[in-house]
Amino acid sequence: MVAVVDAKTTLLADRQCFSILDWAAEQPQSGLVLRAFLASIALAALQPKEALVLRVRDVELTDDGSGWLLIRPQGQERRETDSGRAGAERRVPACRELVALLKAEITRRDLRPDDAIFVLDDGRPLTAPVYRKIWRQARAAVLEAHEVDSSLGRNISALRDACIAAWLKNGDQTAAHILTVAECPGMSAPRLAERFAHCLRKPTRDEIPWDRLEAALALPDLSSEPAPTAVRRP
Repeated sequence: MVAVVDAKTTLLADRQCFSILDWAAEQPQSGLVLRAFLASIALAALQPKEALVLRVRDVELTDDGSGWLLIRPQGQERRETDSGRAGAERRVPACRELVALLKAEITRRDLRPDDAIFVLDDGRPLTAPVYRKIWRQARAAVLEAHEVDSSLGRNISALRDACIAAWLKNGDQTAAHILTVAECPGMSAPRLAERFAHCLRKPTRDEIPWDRLEAALALPDLSSEPAPTAVRRP
């Protein structure tokens, strides 16, 4: 089953996302770094361009094996705004699985703090044309024939959408939860709610606090006698 975002968009299922990561790891050339790159999108909801510039110093580790990714605005993003969110430096939570992949890549290539994490094994930078080609190959290898012909996972950003949807669905969906989720991918809360409306649970009539709504909207008590009108005297 895939999760619907809106009438025209569907999300990759978890098993499809992880199958794509496994497929990437099996590639004879640069397979491990490609898996780590795709995982940063699928597990931390990074934009591909954000992942490409991620450096070792941007990975913060915690005692429990998880961590944080420091995402810095790049170029034009510094001058753009999206309700105060886009272009702002932010810290994104990294689960244990992602941290393990990033640590393995850093150790495997003996990277230093200023080194970019995602570089091909032959030393060439991982670029958009390269990862788009890999994505097309992975999609064709993992998805069913009828899914390949559909819009499912057409772009690599489908991994990011699936991650954001999972964060939304696996929480209480209070205002605080939605705001927290919106901050991670650098979106405004209204944009998040609009884009992923079908991932939000609608309350039943019994769950709506009608009494509090009535109290909030009630008019104040008015005096039964009209207040005296001031008269301007000559």
